[in-house]
Amino acid sequence: MKRLMFLPALVLAAAAVLYTGCTRETKLKTKVYEKNVEAKLGDEGDDAISVKVKLEYPVEGAAPEVITKMTEAIIGHSVGNMDGVQSNVEKVVNDYVDITVDAYKETCQELIRIREEEEDGVFQGMLNWEDYVEGYFSGKHKNAISYIVYAYSYNGGAHGDEGEYVMVFDTATGNLITESDYFVPGYESELSQMLSAHLRESFEDPSDYESLFVKDIESNGNFMVSDKGVTYIYSPYEIGPHSLGTIRVTIPWEEVGGIVKESPTTKVN
Repeated sequence: MKRLMFLPALVLAAAAVLYTGCTRETKLKTKVYEKNVEAKLGDEGDDAISVKVKLEYPVEGAAPEVITKMTEAIIGHSVGNMDGVQSNVEKVVNDYVDITVDAYKETCQELIRIREEEEDGVFQGMLNWEDYVEGYFSGKHKNAISYIVYAYSYNGGAHGDEGEYVMVFDTATGNLITESDYFVPGYESELSQMLSAHLRESFEDPSDYESLFVKDIESNGNFMVSDKGVTYIYSPYEIGPHSLGTIRVTIPWEEVGGIVKESPTTKVN
């Protein structure tokens, strides 16, 4: 996931909280690092940015190299990038918050300059931004454990941008398991049929199903595993209008198990 990198000069509220937790489906012991910052654009006015980051990451319960691989991937796909791999969650989160606030100020100050010159160049609310990232473990099946990164950003307009990105880790190696790693060769057509068959039941309101852009859906590589089965996640606008939000389609194990490899071959992160 490529995140918009945005850093502070005037921070009104900042809190960093570290605590120990544990996923219910695995022996991994985890911690959560959380930081919330609200930074005003200037000394006057109420324009500000709110930045919230909350990441769960492993600390024990696997070999050190496995812990490191998983942590680097979590950082790289949530608040960093895979070019400069790091495993220090606190440092990277703090850097991300700083960069985000700094970019907000730089961008909005330019918008103010344009508004002053053109008088009608900025919509109301354009100078109040939000940036939210949360990552957490969610669901496990055999040697695979799912990790979800939820990201939301608003920098003006009718609504913000949001989405969920899922990583599936091999708990024995710490490597990521991709879709092609997880399913047998030639899985695409059968998987698509299963997803399409279970799409309607993903909605409580039947009219939501009718408003989809497409009903014969294909896999998008964004999947998670749990005790219920394999769940594919589709972001707003991917297969339906923004009003439907994130769409989750679950295929039970008794159906999808036939196209899952017994021992998926994982790739190095």
